Amino acid sequence: MLLNTPHLLVRHLLLSVLCLGCAGAAAAGLEATATPAADAAPAISVEAQTAAAKAGDAGAQYALGLMYAHGDGVARDDAAAAKWFAAAAAQGHAQAAYNLGVLTVNGRGVARDYGLARGQFEQAAASVPSAAYNLGVLYDQGLGVSPDAAQALAWYRKAADAGHAGAQYTLGQMYYEGIGVEANDATALRWFSAAAAQGHREAQYNLGVMAYVGAGMAADLKAAADWYRKAAEQDDPLAAFNLGRMYHLGEGVMRDDVQSVHWYRRAAAKGDAFALNNLGFMVYNGLGVPADPVRAYALFTLAAARDNANAKKALDLLRPQLGNEEVARGEGLVREWNAALKAGLAPAF
Repeated sequence: MLLNTPHLLVRHLLLSVLCLGCAGAAAAGLEATATPAADAAPAISVEAQTAAAKAGDAGAQYALGLMYAHGDGVARDDAAAAKWFAAAAAQGHAQAAYNLGVLTVNGRGVARDYGLARGQFEQAAASVPSAAYNLGVLYDQGLGVSPDAAQALAWYRKAADAGHAGAQYTLGQMYYEGIGVEANDATALRWFSAAAAQGHREAQYNLGVMAYVGAGMAADLKAAADWYRKAAEQDDPLAAFNLGRMYHLGEGVMRDDVQSVHWYRRAAAKGDAFALNNLGFMVYNGLGVPADPVRAYALFTLAAARDNANAKKALDLLRPQLGNEEVARGEGLVREWNAALKAGLAPAF
């Protein structure tokens, strides 16, 4: 039976969709307040907000748009939300312009139109970092505009300088891989560190990678384990897998197969094929967990179904050791665990 080596590729850009409610490395979504003071404002009834909005109060128009967008005190109505955001944006309300852009990108309440969304984000970008970040996404992917790496970089940098964690992560990725800029590990490290300090999971994982391989810094296995732990505690499967492997090998941490199994299980529960294979190895050999060839068979089968080469080799070695009844029990576990994984539940590995 063979253990898989660690996940060491820094993640690619996560820029495929702009969506309401997204955060971090995905595109930014609807934002609830224009200023911190708005959070402290007393609740105002829908009727009062509507009256003020109809009277031309931009703040009320924006607030009413939020109420309709979220179904807060009224039935959710995206068209009404877009209408009131547009009214406020026409009076220069930057947050409303940004939120209208989010609705427009998603085709919520209005037709999806990346070009119109770009204009709305441009109106907001001077004061709303998420708008600058989303402009970077649009230029990066060529959505409603010709792809332009220089423009994407400029907008990401504007958002990152304003503290946007997703933009900081993305800049780190671009400098690490040399996307639109000359590759520079030290600069990548700086931006990943800024995002990670805000709890950005993928940035924390990437710092673990860089500490492990010594990119932009001297290799530091303890630091790698620390960063992997931070990301793994946020349910990052790649970080959990790497941390499990480090516990098994005693890299940067005291060797502890019980901890290794714990983190492999966390990663395997997300369907990570490497983790499923390595957990099968631990179960087969009784490392950190009682030896159980039937459960190992099921784990190797799940990993092999996800195209893990080591798991396929393990099954070739393990099948001749099992009787028909044991194989049948193993296949039952495969069905049970597969159903749990598909339902987004953690199987009882």
